[in-house]
Amino acid sequence: MSFRYSIRILSNKMLILSEADVKKCCSISTAISANRKALSSLREDGCGGAMVPTRIGLPYPGSTNSSTSSPADWSLFKPAAYYPKSQNQTNETNEILMGIKVVSPRSNNPIKFNKPTVPATTMLLNAETGEVSAIIAATYLTALRTAAGSALATELVFNNDHKMNKGLSLCIFGAGLQAELHIKCIQQVVDIKKLVIINRSYKRAENLQKMILKTESSITDISVALLSDEEKVKNAVNDADVICTTTNTGTPLFKGEFLKPGCHINGVGSYTPQMVEIDDVAVKRCEVLIDTKEALHVGDLTYLTEQSLNFCGLIGDALEKNIVFGKQRDDTDCTFFKSVGTSIQDVISANVVVEYAIKNNIGTRVEM
Repeated sequence: MSFRYSIRILSNKMLILSEADVKKCCSISTAISANRKALSSLREDGCGGAMVPTRIGLPYPGSTNSSTSSPADWSLFKPAAYYPKSQNQTNETNEILMGIKVVSPRSNNPIKFNKPTVPATTMLLNAETGEVSAIIAATYLTALRTAAGSALATELVFNNDHKMNKGLSLCIFGAGLQAELHIKCIQQVVDIKKLVIINRSYKRAENLQKMILKTESSITDISVALLSDEEKVKNAVNDADVICTTTNTGTPLFKGEFLKPGCHINGVGSYTPQMVEIDDVAVKRCEVLIDTKEALHVGDLTYLTEQSLNFCGLIGDALEKNIVFGKQRDDTDCTFFKSVGTSIQDVISANVVVEYAIKNNIGTRVEM
């Protein structure tokens, strides 16, 4: 089989896209579409076209007074490639995509440096020449592709459900960029009428509340609660049809018994064995879907194995209809999508951004 290799940048010029550039190049709907392709390429049979080598992680001490790293403070190097399955596929070019994302969560960034908690950069390669063809600021894009994955899982749960035509209640833990984009992406696939934002600090949650009121006109009932207010947290969780957790906590955010039957959870904050957003009680009540096998090693899923009765499988297989997710099994009454992110999402999302940028003359071109 022969493939078409894309040479996007003429001669030896490399494209550089800033965060501001990226925001011009990828809408919410485009991100969801790109991540449907990306996540569908990761399947149990390994035949989806994705190659994702094991990421490399370097710990960074979270405090100058400590020789050990905070669970949140790592630099992660994540390569990936996408190989088209055939030359005869419709609606997509037969193009090999290669790239690497570098992401470095730093828990002190917002307070100490007024910078994002999870700065990231993605490099794309010209697969034929092996040269770097583009460098893309990926802090916003990382949050967007993660939220797009959660939206796809949420859509799987509520697809063809009568609730799709009703106003649902969404509860968000966290108030940063990840929380903001989860609200916007979830609203693309289900009808959200009520939103509760739960955060450690009230001011940041209130700022997000004001922004959503301005930008998402269909969500008019928005309230804010502190994570420390146990009664409000309990009420918000008990009322929620959809819960999204976007924090870097090491302890569960709420008690699993608070969940109402039929609730769907998207957990995206934890990504190490020491980090936990969802407790065992909640997980055991849920049919569990994951983005990659690495998700089984995070703190939320410490007891879960591929043989567990409530383990469903990979979201790629659910999107391809190889498995069914969202039809609760006899011993579960809720659903849980656990995401740790995968670099195939970064590469395919970045490729969409680059294609748009070139078409619309956005970004800076540099001689190499």
